[in-house]
Amino acid sequence: MKGFKDFMEALTLQQRKKRSIISKKKSKISAIKRARSMKKPPSQDKINKAVAKAVRQKALAIVDKTGVYKDPETSIGVKTNIEKKADLKVQKMGTKWKMKLKPIIKKKMKAAFKMRQTSEKEK
Repeated sequence: MKGFKDFMEALTLQQRKKRSIISKKKSKISAIKRARSMKKPPSQDKINKAVAKAVRQKALAIVDKTGVYKDPETSIGVKTNIEKKADLKVQKMGTKWKMKLKPIIKKKMKAAFKMRQTSEKEK
């Protein structure tokens, strides 16, 4: 998952235009790939990525109790400080949270897949 640190460097106007052109060209391809992946059951890799993301979100929620991190007016220094604290929290409690969250997330992803399958059959 990309963190705030990855977005700190702003793109130049030329880079932004180039990225826009590339994404417009690849939009149909990515839509087809997304549709194909939605027809497949969640792989172990997807489940692990979802668990890692959930652990990170839980750490951020614990560290940022006031909700300052999501506020767009918050300074970069405050956000990096919150991220450092969240990283420490993930290092300390990450494996424990992964063990607890993995079955829950796996169950949700499989249920969502089953819902997609049943809605696809009805069409």
